[in-house]
Amino acid sequence: MLIISLTIIASLFYVLATSHVLSRLFHHQGPSQKVTIILSTVAILAHMLLLVNSVFRADGQDLSIVNVALLTCWIIVLCVTTVSLKFPATLLLPVVYGFAALLTISSLFIPHHVLLQSINVELALVAHISLSLLAYCILIIATLYGVQFYFIDKRLKRKDLAIVHSHLPPLMVVERQLYQLLNLGTVLLSVALITGFVFLDGMFAKEYIHKTILSLVAWAIFATIAVGHVKRGWRGKVVVVSIMIAAFTLTLAYFGSRFIQEVVLNKF
Repeated sequence: MLIISLTIIASLFYVLATSHVLSRLFHHQGPSQKVTIILSTVAILAHMLLLVNSVFRADGQDLSIVNVALLTCWIIVLCVTTVSLKFPATLLLPVVYGFAALLTISSLFIPHHVLLQSINVELALVAHISLSLLAYCILIIATLYGVQFYFIDKRLKRKDLAIVHSHLPPLMVVERQLYQLLNLGTVLLSVALITGFVFLDGMFAKEYIHKTILSLVAWAIFATIAVGHVKRGWRGKVVVVSIMIAAFTLTLAYFGSRFIQEVVLNKF
């Protein structure tokens, strides 16, 4: 009952935060930061308590794909909300809040019960998982910045006066933050892959080879874009689409097989 209550509270306040931001998306003053922070803070705290109660159960630790997705989503929401305190993120907030609302409420209907009686803590494994999760979150945020950049750039080229007088961030600021996040995420993903190859066995084992290959493909795309931007000044629609493809590939690597096994086939 507690989990259901926390899920409803988190989803409700994410929806309220989304509605508030969207209602003033193109207003020259933008959404009220105070109202946005109050609504999102309640949602984030409820989301955190939901995670704690979902993962740490009396009969073991539930590390299902749903709980991992909830954790990833919580980190992204927290990061974007924190960034919005200093830099305008009017386009990003309704996206992350809306997705968080959908994910939290969906968690009530998706089966997830991968219980572990005990967890063997190995430093190398913890480092690899932590770096991988952090890299994924940063690269997903970079992808959102890429979409925001493309949207603003397209509206400006159409000479849309509404966006000129809106609260949306300057195009050059969005672009600079996009490539800063892309570079940081790519470096972290590189280190995560290196730690995996150096310290972990079975990266190319039959049950993990698809994850390794997809991760390497995603890394290659991200790294190529990062280098291409520095060396050749790559930017624009093709870059944004490439980043989205890389993010989708990395998502498949991290969550694809587990989603099929745990949710579609319900093997666990």
